[in-house]
Amino acid sequence: MLSILLIGFLFGSAERAIDKIQEARIAETSREMVVEEDWLVPHYNGELRLQKPPLTYWTTTLSYKVFGVSEQAARVPSLLFGLLSALLFLVWLKGALNIDVAINTALVMATSFLGMRYFRSAEADATLLFFISLACFAGFQWLQSANKKMAYLFMLSIGLAFMTKGPAGIAIPVLTLFAYAFSTQQLKSVKGLFSPLGICIFVISAFAWYAWILFTMPDISQQFFSKQVDETFISGTHQQPVYWYLAHAIEFFAPWSLLLIPAGIWCYQHRKHANHSLPKIVHYSLIWLLVVFVLLTFTVNKQTQYALLFLPPIAILVGYYMHAAHGKFYQFNWVLFWLLLIAVIVLFVFGIRKHGLETVFTFPKVLIWPLLFLGPFAIKKLLKLSAPNTPILFAAISATFIYLFSEQYLTKDAEKEDIKLLVQSVVKRAELKEALYQSKPGDGAVSFYAQRPVRPLDANQIQTLLATQKTIWIIAKEKPILIKEQVLQEKQIGRWGLWKITQ
Repeated sequence: MLSILLIGFLFGSAERAIDKIQEARIAETSREMVVEEDWLVPHYNGELRLQKPPLTYWTTTLSYKVFGVSEQAARVPSLLFGLLSALLFLVWLKGALNIDVAINTALVMATSFLGMRYFRSAEADATLLFFISLACFAGFQWLQSANKKMAYLFMLSIGLAFMTKGPAGIAIPVLTLFAYAFSTQQLKSVKGLFSPLGICIFVISAFAWYAWILFTMPDISQQFFSKQVDETFISGTHQQPVYWYLAHAIEFFAPWSLLLIPAGIWCYQHRKHANHSLPKIVHYSLIWLLVVFVLLTFTVNKQTQYALLFLPPIAILVGYYMHAAHGKFYQFNWVLFWLLLIAVIVLFVFGIRKHGLETVFTFPKVLIWPLLFLGPFAIKKLLKLSAPNTPILFAAISATFIYLFSEQYLTKDAEKEDIKLLVQSVVKRAELKEALYQSKPGDGAVSFYAQRPVRPLDANQIQTLLATQKTIWIIAKEKPILIKEQVLQEKQIGRWGLWKITQ
């Protein structure tokens, strides 16, 4: 499993520029934490940033301390939490069912489109996924054994999930646990989770930082926190139709999403079968999936990264289905695996025709593809392992290849390097040292590659600054619109330009 995931998560990760706004916010906020040596009060482009909880900033800052500030270091926490999530499901499902279902689940989760995307990205979602999954694991184990350690782990996990990205980190595990306990007539057992020590663990892990911020800067912090609540639950900055997640399910969880309908049919047919009822963990994952669906469907904001929260229960269902399926269902799985093989061949041929042999077979990248395909099979043969099943292993390898090869040769966007190239080409100019700004709302990638906060300005602020400074330079995608001032383009790289502004 590691031979697939390490290649999948690492290959090409250091080459991709920080371009997405979600990545830029975390990468730059964490860089400013390192420079200012202030881990408690986050700043972004030199301005206070309290809209999001700080746990991801802290893990990224720690990565910078260990590896230095770079694109790869910014993505290390997501990679590690991706590996930890795979390990968690491997251990959990091995204990609850067997090693076949366990490794199927881990591979489905890690090699799906969303898994590959967000375990390779410097965003908060991989961290959130891990702590929600850990909380769901602890809650499930508590209902099976009433182990106090699981109760404390549950409370700590939801606290850290909240500190990663807010209320979803609490709502999903708690509602899943209560709904499952209700369906299995175990509601009385849930009370044991909420011991005085458990509540203290939760309150400290979830709210200690918020309490400190509110105590030290009450007026400012309330403004930031209320703004975040409004954008998430009331006004919404990414509003989509109610059916938005359903419409994108095949795309988000590809290629395993092709098995979702047969897996659902299989589970429905075997829910109360005389000789084969559904295991408890599958019942639990169905409720988990329903809770996520209801919460995300009726939340105002809908974004691709939120769909990652569907992935763990989907991975459990598909992982169990691939192990248990037989007859026509098993034959359908084989059809999917053959389609993956055809997709691999088509992509490889298309990539060679588009870029030429000399590009696709550039050393040392050319070594990755045989290592990805042959390495796991060689390990399985050498160690005489029974799991994972060979077709499922091949499907996981193929899914990883399709994602990496497409990113490298078919969907790679040269414009994502523009901001990096522009900033690095001008930032050392002496005249820009004290007079370099960017247009509002600002992009953290500008400050990240400048290695210093580049303050965002609007038109009014530009005019005010020119009263005391003869010249300022603005980094922007479009020419700043000013009435009296002279605006000249100094440099242009792709979408981004450097503009010289004088009276």
